Formats: sequence, C-alpha cells, structure tokens
Amino acid sequence: MNYLAVDSGTTNTRVWLMRGTEVAAKRQVPAGVRNTAIDGHNRVLMREIRRAILELRNSASPEDRPNILIAAGMITSDLGLHEVKHAQAPAGIEDLAAGIQTCRFDKTDDVLFHFIPGVRSGPAVADLQNVNTIDIMRGEETEIFGALEEFDLHGPILYLHLGSHTKMIQVDASQRISDGASTLGGELLLSIQQQTILRSSLPETQVTALDEEFFQQGWENCQRFGVTRALYLVRIFDLNSSFPKTSLFSFLLGVLLHQEFRCFNLLAARTGTDQVVLSGLPHLQPAWSHALKRGGFRVRCLTAEETERAFLVGLLGIFNRYQHFIA
Repeated sequence: MNYLAVDSGTTNTRVWLMRGTEVAAKRQVPAGVRNTAIDGHNRVLMREIRRAILELRNSASPEDRPNILIAAGMITSDLGLHEVKHAQAPAGIEDLAAGIQTCRFDKTDDVLFHFIPGVRSGPAVADLQNVNTIDIMRGEETEIFGALEEFDLHGPILYLHLGSHTKMIQVDASQRISDGASTLGGELLLSIQQQTILRSSLPETQVTALDEEFFQQGWENCQRFGVTRALYLVRIFDLNSSFPKTSLFSFLLGVLLHQEFRCFNLLAARTGTDQVVLSGLPHLQPAWSHALKRGGFRVRCLTAEETERAFLVGLLGIFNRYQHFIA
C-alpha cells in the first residue's frame, strides 16, 4: 500500500511517502502548532503540509501516487488541522484504531486524511487536588506501539521521549499506555539557551558529550540552592573561570534534570519497573542515560533512525487495525 505519513509536533512537521513499511521519500517543514499558537490560526501549518504533500505525490509515478494520508501528533490537537478527542488510559492499540477520524482538505489532490488520537490519563476535569494525576500526549503513543512491535518490548516499562516536552509514559503488562507525566523540559532548555543572559555562556551548537563531573555539580547545586540560583552559576563560571562551555552545558543539564527527576521518580515508583526506553533528542540522551543508570534503571536508548522507524511502524499498525473496524 502506498500512503503518506505525517508527524506534526510543536515546531516541526515531517511528511513521508511510504510504500508499505519502506520510506520512498521524505520532507521536513519548519512549521508546527507553535505557529498556530503565535499566529492565532493554522494557515501556516496547512500551507506547509499541503506543499509537502503535493511535492511527494508529484515525485511518484501517476499510478503510485497515494490518496491516503495517516497522521499523528499535535496535528490532531486544537492547534493542528483537525482536533481528535484523546483515548482514555489505559489505552491499547485497538483503542487508538477505534478513535481514528477522517476528513479532506482543499487543494490537497483529494487526499483522505486519517487522524490518530492521542492518549490522556487521569480524571476528566482538573481541580487543585487532582491536577498532577492528569496527563496528555499526541504522537508519542504512536511511536510507543511501533517500538513495542519493532523491538519486541514488553511492559511494564517506562518510555521517555525527549523533545520540546519531556514525555514520561507508563506502559503496563497488557501493552497499554496506562499513565504519564509531561514537562516543559525541552522548551525550557531551548529558551535558556536562546532567550536568557546564559546564551553567551553556552555552546552555539548542541553538545552530545557529557562532562559527568559538571553534570553532578549542577544536580547538587540545584538541590542545595534551588533552580534559579543554580542556573545563574553558569554565568558565574563563564565570567570567573576558564572551563569550556561544553562543561557548562553539562552543568546546566544537571540543574534541569534534577528538576525533571522529581517528576520521573514519582511515576517510576507507581510503575514498579527498572526498565526504561529512551528516545528523542540525541543531545539530551547521554545526560538522561547517565542519570537513569546512576539511579539503578536499565536503559535502552533508541537512535534517531530507530525512533523514526518506531513511529512509522506504529502509524501503519494502528491504521491496519482501523481498517478491520470499517471492513
């Protein structure tokens, strides 16, 4: 089967031309739901996705041009192209298939869009007492079900996706997404790097190597003095030492991950497993892997290629089950 696959996030959107499970071509566009949030409309997102669709269809021979598109991620949110209600946790792959919605859009060569729902956990209405028991995701659920199949993983496990937001997700023994906790970790890091006085104290490019000593000191200074003071110490180092900026970045990651682990440890205690799958931004994985192993967790890190593969396998797997529902 030939089809188009879409993963739309906060800042970027990826569109693939697929032949079964194989990628024939790919486009990445610098548009996501962040554009909708800033502009107050989704016209930029729609324009960029439409352009990618037409380019990919035209790159195929006329008889191979797909008229089916399968999409997941923030594209199914109120800031995307078509809002789809979340499936309620615990949610398995069949629950996602049952929640798929379809529609067509102008100027997309009459391609039929299929939108996969995200997953939410916790009560339907938030109040001051229960708000921390509620979580939502869009896109990670598709990646998770692909990873479970592609890499023969079995719950209970904790699945961590590092992106604009840190997604900490519990998969139970029945291969269902059962709980989760999200943070603004990725966006916060990017904001610190680009929009604060620390910009000149940090490397201009992303660093994958970890200075474990500086990471540990960032962690401990956050614990002792609080996150805002510990962050300012990056500037103190920059002005009063000759330490390389790459080490200062590790110090910064230690500060932020100390805060992230306050959330992660609560979810891990509820899950009762030491098995963690780590995917997402490569420059954050070494720090997370180090901190997790130090905490006694068994960690499997997925490469960028494996993460993409997991998403695409999950997308097709969910869609195939949807076809059984409508057959």
